[in-house]
Amino acid sequence: MGRTGTKFEAFIEIVRELRRKCPWDREQTIETIKPYLVEEVYEAVQAIDDKDTERLAEELGDMLLHVVMLSVFAKEDGYFNINDVISGISAKMIRRHPHVFAKGKAKTKEDVWLKWEKIKQSEKKKKGQAHKSILESIPRHLPALYRAEKVQRRAARIGFDWSHVAGAWDKVHEELDEVKSEIKKPKLKAGPKSQIKNSKLKEEIGDLLFAIVNVARKLEIDAEDALQLANTKFMKRFSRIERQLQKRKLTLKEMDALWDRAKASETL
Repeated sequence: MGRTGTKFEAFIEIVRELRRKCPWDREQTIETIKPYLVEEVYEAVQAIDDKDTERLAEELGDMLLHVVMLSVFAKEDGYFNINDVISGISAKMIRRHPHVFAKGKAKTKEDVWLKWEKIKQSEKKKKGQAHKSILESIPRHLPALYRAEKVQRRAARIGFDWSHVAGAWDKVHEELDEVKSEIKKPKLKAGPKSQIKNSKLKEEIGDLLFAIVNVARKLEIDAEDALQLANTKFMKRFSRIERQLQKRKLTLKEMDALWDRAKASETL
């Protein structure tokens, strides 16, 4: 066994020891670990965004901890163990990359995607599983913008896509007009009908957001990153208003002026 294998085995034993002797670890289950697992993934993403490689190494360690913990829990319940996890993913990568490990050919990333989906469907067929949409395996709990982009990219793999970004941009205007139309409708009285109106408006705004994600995707812009940048920019500018609010009450006009100054200072 090489150095990496020895270290990995030692780490697994650490997790098992924690499971035996730590009161907190003893109480955990596959279900209770879920929120921590999601949190660690986001912390790793944050480290990547911050270009903090030292923290990224630490966060990847935390992610590895959760992979091992879940595998240890699963072994206790008689489901699988860490060797099954490693063997499974190794076999899958070899099986789904025949252009690397066999005699298959793939010249572009689009070729790789198509082969991946065909092999995936073939695997399901061998297992006796019914054919499912290529969209069905996209996790429901992904952030909405990430999920929208992933849905669109999957559909694009089989040719369901705008040939140019202009088509996607026209769709944004179409959806925007539908949102405006809903907003301009006469206000309904309180009651079931108002809920119907709100539901329709919510649907149209959802369509508009989906269309905007499509434009971002066509321009090779990560919509989730773009919105996070907007969040950060807003927070930075708003902090200048907050600092003044601590001193005295401001009018909306004064707050707008502070906002404009903060915005102008960013372009200097």
